[in-house]
This record gives sequence, structure tokens and C-alpha cells, in this order.
Amino acid sequence: MGFISRAFSLLAVALVARLAQGQTSCERLKRSLTYTQEEAPRDLSGVLPVVVERVNQVLEGVVNVEVGYHGEDLHGKVGEHLVKCEVTRLASALADNIEDLTFVDEMGRKVITQCFEVPFTILDTNECTLPLHHPMRHQCQSPAVCVNTNGSYDCVCPRMGESGGKYPSGTVEDQFWVDLAAEDRSPWEVSFNSSSRTSCPSMASTHGCCSARTNTNDAKNCRASFQCPNNPCNSAHECASSASCVLEHDPNSAKTYHCQCPDGLMGNGHKCRPGVDPKPEPKVRFDGITPTEKTVKNNFYCDCTPPVVDACAGFPPCKGKHEVCIVTASNVPQCGCEPGYVMHEKYGCVDESPPVMKLRNDPHGDQTLRLKQGDVYKEYAVDIQDENAEEYLRSLKIAYSRPLPHGCLTKVGEFHVNYTIATPWTTPSFLRLTRRVVIEDIDECKLDVAKFETVCPVLIPKCDSEAGASCLNKIGSYTCQCPKYTSGDGFQSGLSFGANDAPVGFKGGNGCHDTSKPVIELKGPNPKIFRISQCGALSGFMTSKISEHDADLKTSQQKHYGDDIKAMIRQTAGAELCATHNQTRPDASDCVKAYDQTYKGRVDLSREVVVGDPTQTSMLQWRVPYDVTDSAGNKAETIWRDIVVEEVDLSDVEAKVRREMLREKDSEIHKAVDKAVADERRKGGGRRNQQKMECPKCPACDCSGGGTSSSFDPSMCDPICDAREQTCQAPSELTLAMELVIFLETYVPSELIVGIVLLCLVVSTVMGLGYLYGLQFGPSTYTPVYNVEERERGLENHIREYNPRPSQNGGLTPQPVNLQSPPPKSFSMNPSQVQGPPVSSSSLYGGPFTPSPRFQSSQPASANGLSQQDQQERSIYAPSPRITPSRRGDGVGNRSPYGR
Repeated sequence: MGFISRAFSLLAVALVARLAQGQTSCERLKRSLTYTQEEAPRDLSGVLPVVVERVNQVLEGVVNVEVGYHGEDLHGKVGEHLVKCEVTRLASALADNIEDLTFVDEMGRKVITQCFEVPFTILDTNECTLPLHHPMRHQCQSPAVCVNTNGSYDCVCPRMGESGGKYPSGTVEDQFWVDLAAEDRSPWEVSFNSSSRTSCPSMASTHGCCSARTNTNDAKNCRASFQCPNNPCNSAHECASSASCVLEHDPNSAKTYHCQCPDGLMGNGHKCRPGVDPKPEPKVRFDGITPTEKTVKNNFYCDCTPPVVDACAGFPPCKGKHEVCIVTASNVPQCGCEPGYVMHEKYGCVDESPPVMKLRNDPHGDQTLRLKQGDVYKEYAVDIQDENAEEYLRSLKIAYSRPLPHGCLTKVGEFHVNYTIATPWTTPSFLRLTRRVVIEDIDECKLDVAKFETVCPVLIPKCDSEAGASCLNKIGSYTCQCPKYTSGDGFQSGLSFGANDAPVGFKGGNGCHDTSKPVIELKGPNPKIFRISQCGALSGFMTSKISEHDADLKTSQQKHYGDDIKAMIRQTAGAELCATHNQTRPDASDCVKAYDQTYKGRVDLSREVVVGDPTQTSMLQWRVPYDVTDSAGNKAETIWRDIVVEEVDLSDVEAKVRREMLREKDSEIHKAVDKAVADERRKGGGRRNQQKMECPKCPACDCSGGGTSSSFDPSMCDPICDAREQTCQAPSELTLAMELVIFLETYVPSELIVGIVLLCLVVSTVMGLGYLYGLQFGPSTYTPVYNVEERERGLENHIREYNPRPSQNGGLTPQPVNLQSPPPKSFSMNPSQVQGPPVSSSSLYGGPFTPSPRFQSSQPASANGLSQQDQQERSIYAPSPRITPSRRGDGVGNRSPYGR
């Protein structure tokens, strides 16, 4: 803001200095800048650089030039122009240093501002001679002629018989326009008289009408809109070569010329148009001058030809129908029949050819009307061309081969319509035409229900769609098909049809009913095994059990099994029956899967399954029933889960539980591997662009014969289509070799196939050679078999058992002894299958029939009485030790779940 204020202050000082000096005029530069109109600057952006360049050439010390321009285009006006400019110069560059007019500019320089006038001289450009597409070329429209003026141009209408060469090519003076205004011109020599057709109506030129400044848009549009009449006789016209083109008096009328035939010839003088104008045959009456009515009606015919005298012109009209005046060979007029008619004694002039009948609405011309079911037959009748129809009695008869139904057509087939017209003067005395009406099948299953409800409601399918029934089209009818897992005729209930109107398969309308029984699939273990420590009397290392006590304890324990199983089922809703070591708290729905296959898809009924009470089948076996019923009342087949209570010796509990956990772990691993392989195959198959091999569709069955047969029986369509379907064979199945190739291409990269084949060949060869070498030179083949039981027996010999001895403090001191215990019950396990962390003692007693954790020892020693170090040294394949008294002496209480 400070800079702008300073600039305004300096400018104000300069203006005050100039006013004080009394300077009121500007100094004019001596040499003028000369341009033609087309070269002159167009606007301020063109004037400014020219003025600045001129000032810099003449003056010294110029630091600022300000041009005052009022918007006048220099090229638009011929003559001299003065452009004023304010020039700021350094004070040191002036010969006379005027201190009172100087001031300091914003850059700290002493300057002075002076006014100068730069002269411009604009010379005329001849717009009439400029080349095409030049921006200043004239806008006169032919036939108007361009006439150049000083600084402008005008458009002039030519005289009749003259051309543009009659006018001067140079610049005209004012006298030219005076002489032009004095000329007596016809309407053809001035512009049109309507302002809608020309810019200067009824004027010979644009002079005095359009602005002299041709650089403005108004002046350009005015000259471009100036239109002079064109002489049509000098250009293309329609007069024949034998006729003369004669101009009309006024070019503003719709018809500007006419064609005139010479004397002795008759016609309209226009050129004959092939295929449009009739052959010129002008005729006159007996006087040889007056044209006949036919000649006048035909506009005197085209061209100019000699007229012919008509002998019948003026002859009295003939009274008979189709009688006209004819001329005899001696040129005598008389009455006779029209051409195409013959004289009949009774009927007079009659048509010698029979009437012509043509079927209406016969687009293909094959006399066949093709309709579809649901259409309404409309009688189109025939067109009769009969010249005698008005004179003589006629009878037209329409006969149908079968009665027409009321309303829409519902039956597929065809019928005929015969049209007969009487012609008593011909032989035979009638004429007949037959229309064939074919009613084609419509797919009732795809029709527009909203449309057919008002047009033909009987064709709307009445399938029980709410029950899943689908419509299936048949030739001439339809049928309703129940979806899978249901039965019935598929039609809505309460329907009634006529004897011959019932759709295919209609059996009274019993809809579709669900007949699919639910399916129950058990999940989890089956049989479900509950292991419990075998109950019995006390025994030691040196004494055996008391048999009568042992039997009583077993009986007392076993009588509670059934109640315990029933209580577990009721408390867990059956979830306990599928609990495993890997899934200890399953949901009830995890134990059973039930579903019902319906037409809407599979319905999950797992939570609707009812688990019944267990039924004992033997001493230690029970069966539990699973039942479910779907919404339609279909009951699933009862599925049973077996329950086995296994009483095992306490020493075998740990081994059996471990084996069961390993089996469950191995099963989970196999499932995970199978799932990963399946996912990988699915991904590999998605990456390859495999094309599905599908059977080609059988061609559509058309039993109507393409409309060529004379009769059509809808009942024969189904056997014909069934026979066609049997002939449509599917492509043969792939051979084993092709399947192998497809498998390799799908799951194996193409670059590895060759390597795999070579590797297989090499391995097979080496194995074969090794086998032959062994047979020839080596001993008998021995395959070592690693028996897990033998390994367990060997490990058992090294187990240190602890024999409790009294210690000084009253406790039991374990002493190592060597124990040769018998091998455990059958336990065969591949060592490679042993995976996962060691099984803790707490996990061995998690079942409902195992001792509670409160009976387990809380000492650092494990449940089998070994220290942690000994337990790490001992293999998991070593058998479980016998029951060893604990340090607290509660070993007997832990032996039975019902003890203490």
C-alpha cells in the first residue's frame, strides 16, 4: 500500500507541474506509420507495441509509455489517425532541463512526462480482389457483384444480360452511385422485395443501406444477406429442348418461369420424366384446336408434340355399361365394349376374365394365417376385384371347417376357411379361395399373466407354486411338476376342467406334499465308551483279593451305571455322549446332525432332535435313540448310539486313555491334511482355464412338420419327441489314459511332467535291478518288524519301582527294586504316530466314571509314583505301573470311584 500511495503522489505532482506550465497540446512525431487496411493493427494489443517501438526510435531516455486508445479499429477507416501517448523520460535526456516539471519516480530517478501524437496512415484494400478465405474478402452472394469503394465495398445486382465484368474492378467514385440510382431497372435487376429474403429489399445495391465500415459485424451481415434474383433460364430449368424458357414478370412469385411450345405443337413444354409422366399423346376435337378432356386432364402431356384428332370427341355417350365410343378402320365413331370386356347376349359388356380374389392379411402370400394359443381369430375376408359386381347379383359364402370358439383359441391344430363367389357368366360358375389357419403351441409357463388374465385366462397355468410346483410346457397344453422330495399332481386344489380341456397330468388338484423323511447323522464317537476303574477287594504284593468281597463291590458299582448315563444325558441334553479329550465341552448340536431335504433346499433340524432314554442291551452296554420329525410330519428313521462301559484295571487306565487321545489326534491331523489338499487342488483348478465338457443340447423337437403337412395331430407330438430324445446321444466317456492326462494337466505344472516321468522310470529301473541282484547274490530278504510290545517289555525291565519302607520319621521311604511285571494288555502303536505333549495325570481322570481330582496326590511325584526325572527317562510306550501306595497311604481309596 505504501508503494501505491507513493506512485499516486508522484503522478499527482506531474499533473500539477503540467498544469502550471499550461501545456494543453501534444507534440506530433514527424514521420507517419503507413499500413493497408488488411495490415493495420486491429486493437490496442496491436497498437501498443507499434507505438512503443516508434517512440523508442525517435526519443531518448524513455522509461514509460502510456497509450490512450478509445477502441477505434485503425484498419476500419481509411485516412490518417493520431494516437496519443504519455511518455515518461529521464530528465537528463532532455536538452532543456526543466526543473519545475521534473519529479522523482518510484525508483528514485528524475523524470519528466510529455504528451506525443503518433500519426498512422491507413490505405484502402480492395476487398473484391482478395483471395478466398481471406478474413477481409467481400461477402457478396452470387449473382450480386462486388464493387470496391474507398475504405469499403458494396454489392450490386447485375442488369439482365450483363455479368460482373461490366462493372469497374478498381475503386469507384461517388458519380458511380449517382448513375446507378438513375437507372430504370426491372424487378429482376433489383433485390427481392421481402426483408425475409434480402437485407435491402427492392434496392439495386447495398450502397446507402449497409454501413460503410465493413469491419463491423452488422456491416458484414448486411452485405452477406443481400440477395439478387437469379435468372432461372440461364441456369438449369425443366423446359424441353423443343420449348422456350420464358421468365415471369415478377421474380418474387412462386413460379418464376414457364415453358412455351412453338406454334403447331401441343404440350406443357416440360421435359418428360421416365416412369412418371405418361407417353405424350395430345388430342384435339374435330376442329383440330380444342384439346380433349383427357389432354387437359394430363396437363397437355410433357414435351411438345403434334396433336392427334380424336374422332370420338363430341360423340354422344354410350348407354350400356362398360360401353365406350370406338373408331372403326374408316375413322367412324360407334359404341363398343371397353378393352378387356366382351359382349354377352344377356349381360352386355362383361369382363372376360373371372373376378380376382385376394386374401387379406396374407403377408407371406402362402394363404396361411398363423396364430398362437390365446389369440382371437378375426375374419379378414378377401378383396374382390370384379368389374361386374355392381351390375349383377353376387353371392359370397364363407365356410369354416370347424366351429370357431367364443373368445380366444385354446386348441393346437389347424382349420380351413373357404371363400366362394358366384360368377354366372363363367365356367365354372363360381370362384373359390381357401385360407389355412394354423394354431401353434404357446409356452403357457412363460406367458404374461397380467395380459392373459383379460385376454385368455383359461391358458394361465394353475400350478401350486406355493408348494414348489413348476410348470412344464407340453404341445398344446402344459403340466405341473412337483419338486424333488414331494409328491402329488402339482395343480391347485379346487380346480375343475371340461372333459377335453384338462391339462396333462391333472388328477383332481392335490398340490404337492412333502414326502422326504429327515436324515439323522451321528457325530462324535459311536459307540461312546466310558472307562472306569474296575472295582474289587483289596490286594497286596503278597496277598490276593477276597473273591466274595470283589463280587459284591462289582455288583454295587454296576447297578448305578444306567442311572448315571440317563442323568448325564438329561443334564447336558446329550452333549456328554460326544465329548472327547480334544473337545471336552461340546454343544448338544455338535453330537448329531439332522436335516430335511426339501425343494427349497436343506433344512437344518439338528436342534429339533430328541434324545431318548438309554436302553440297556447287556450288562455293560446301552443304546440311546435319536428321533426328529419335520414340519410336514415325516419322521426320520431312528438312529441309535451305543454306549459301552469298560471296566479296566487301574494300571491300564493311563495307557488306554493315552491311546485314545493319540487316535483322536491322528484323526484330526488326517482331516486337516485332507482339507489342505482339497483346498490346494481347488486353487490349482481355478488358475487353469479348464473348459467344462458338457453334453451338447438336443435339438428342439418340432413335430408340426414345419407347416408343410396338411393335417396336424397334437397327440402324436409326445411320442415323436420321446423318440427324438432317445436318438440324442451323449459323448462317450473318457478313457483311463485321457483321464490321467487331464489329471496331470490340472494339478501338475507342464514343465514338471517330463521330469516326473523320467524320475519314475529311473526309480523303477533301480528297484528292479536291486531286486534281481538280491535274488541272484544276496541272502533271503529279511524285513525287521518292530513290535511295540517287545519294546515295552524291554523298557519294563529297567523301570525302578519304589517299595515303601518305614523311615525314621515314621514315613515311608521308597527303595528301588527291579520288577519283572507281565506285559500290559494289547497296545500296538507305531512310534512315528506319537505326537503332541505328554499326557498329564489330570487329563486321565476327566470322564464321569473316573476318580475325582480330589483323590489325586498333590505331591510333586506323578500319579504313578515316579519322580519327574524318572518320568522323563521313561518312554510313553512303557506300561503303566501297578497300583502303588502313596506316601499318604490313600492308594486304596483311589482305586474305586465309589470308595471312601
